[in-house]
Amino acid sequence: MYKLSIIFLFIACQASAQNIAAFSDYQKNFWVFDSGNMRQLEFQPVLSHQTGDKCIGYETNSNHLKIYYNHIDYDVTSMVTAYTVTDNLVSYKVGTQLYVFEDGVKKNLSRFVGHHETGDSIVGFFDTEKYYLQVYYDGQIITIADGLLYQDTKAFIVGSNMLAFVDAFQNFKVFYQGEIYDVLQTDLIIAARIGRNVMAFIDPVTDFLQVFYDGEVIELETFRPLSFQVGYEKVAYIDNMESFKLFDNGEVYTVSDFPPDMYLLKDNMLIYHQQGQLWTFYKGESYLIENYIPTTYKINDNAIAYTDQNGYLNLVEENGRKVLSYEKINDYEVLRNVVIYNQGMNTTKVYFNGKTYTK
Repeated sequence: MYKLSIIFLFIACQASAQNIAAFSDYQKNFWVFDSGNMRQLEFQPVLSHQTGDKCIGYETNSNHLKIYYNHIDYDVTSMVTAYTVTDNLVSYKVGTQLYVFEDGVKKNLSRFVGHHETGDSIVGFFDTEKYYLQVYYDGQIITIADGLLYQDTKAFIVGSNMLAFVDAFQNFKVFYQGEIYDVLQTDLIIAARIGRNVMAFIDPVTDFLQVFYDGEVIELETFRPLSFQVGYEKVAYIDNMESFKLFDNGEVYTVSDFPPDMYLLKDNMLIYHQQGQLWTFYKGESYLIENYIPTTYKINDNAIAYTDQNGYLNLVEENGRKVLSYEKINDYEVLRNVVIYNQGMNTTKVYFNGKTYTK
């Protein structure tokens, strides 16, 4: 038996246009917002819903999984036991079987599935009948390891468009863009985190911080970092000398010579707390968002929304800052190109493309 422990932080998602959102009104009816149009999908409360860039997946009151895609509401199946919506895919499990929905077409991936994870354009899964480690990628099912004699449910991790795994011979490998790359061989614990087009990991022999990026392994630090996080093509970390750094599209930047009080790298945005202020780092420069730490803030892609000291909702994105509401907010969500928020006596509003829509 081999030994493996891969630490998975989060799945970062691939950037693409998103003009959809979903919400329930004050009567618990379920609505979709699609590029400026609102449409009621359900006249009863839904059990759950998830939103991606292309799809909205939801469980109806009668336990049916439905998927809203390209203006069509698909009734996919009943008795679903789990489902995951990412930017481009919806994976779901019915009993022991695993399926994927992509571009209006559903496909069976495995009749007997074990551990499985879904990224933006990839599904990784262990077939417990064949003892295969397989991926669904580019419309095809690809076997990347066969003849396996184990059922370790943590033998692989999936990011937006890549999968990292350890084979039966203790080889740590990456499946990326249809190819398999050798990274290292070890029976020691590997700390790895994976995003989109990038994976950061600590070599368990040398303690070096390294990244797999653009098909190559790059050495970032020759000492173990104090911490690190992964996003879209980015790796944020605090090195052994407590400098705060960012690997961004092949370049390493020093964000600060001192460690922040807190930092978060999510999608394309790095935000951090320093001396009671909220900062972001963008295109090689640090920018002050607020001279205090907002009570709440949420991030998606290149945008951050937060409630200010008055309880008003603010949005900061590449083209500037905007106050979305001068009323106190009950709740809000930031999607790719859409901000959806609730205010007052359960009034739902959607901000999209410079306009605010009210339900």
